[in-house]
Amino acid sequence: MSAKQAPTGAPGAPIGILGGTFDPVHNGHLRLAMELATELKLAQVRLIPNGRPPHREQPGATPGQRAKWIRVATADEPLLALDDRELLRRGHSYTVDTLASLRTDFPDRPLCLIMGRDVFAKLPSWHRWEALFEHAHIVLIERPGLHAELAPEARELLAERGVDDIRALHEHLAGAIYSYAPPPLAISASRIRALIATGASPRYLLPEVILEDIMDTDIYRAPAQSAE
Repeated sequence: MSAKQAPTGAPGAPIGILGGTFDPVHNGHLRLAMELATELKLAQVRLIPNGRPPHREQPGATPGQRAKWIRVATADEPLLALDDRELLRRGHSYTVDTLASLRTDFPDRPLCLIMGRDVFAKLPSWHRWEALFEHAHIVLIERPGLHAELAPEARELLAERGVDDIRALHEHLAGAIYSYAPPPLAISASRIRALIATGASPRYLLPEVILEDIMDTDIYRAPAQSAE
């Protein structure tokens, strides 16, 4: 699926942007994307795997593997799509550059950058973070029991730009912050990798077809200990 494939949802509706390492993509990512597409009336949510994320360690799976898993997982769902533009870009993957690229592709569509409160809390440390609002809204995911302390700049942003009606996401191209609390679904890529590394089963935490591919390649298995 091309990074530039057009959304298949309602004409003019916002496009959701969900970035991450997706190492691997799992049912928590996919269900969140579907919840947002439905509840916020988005035309599409584009899952964008990071190329070289500057704020975290490099993924264990290759770019090709991570793109393949998202492509397979979203193949039968028109509201979700792989966007591989960061994997094709050289150098670090800065969100502001990704949003600028998406704005070029979709000049007349609102864009909604999806992020957790823990990520938003560190937003002022991002590269050219103020420019994010020139290109997109932010959809802030609030999870029960996770209340990250916000930097003063982030608190001010939330106070100034916060909205409580999704119409603001549809009527303007960028600039708002909308908070959304999805139904709880406690699944993480780190837990899946840990289960596989110890020989335990992560079944039902991610699509079966992706689990089969992971097990075939032994990508997350712990290296065998040599006998002394």
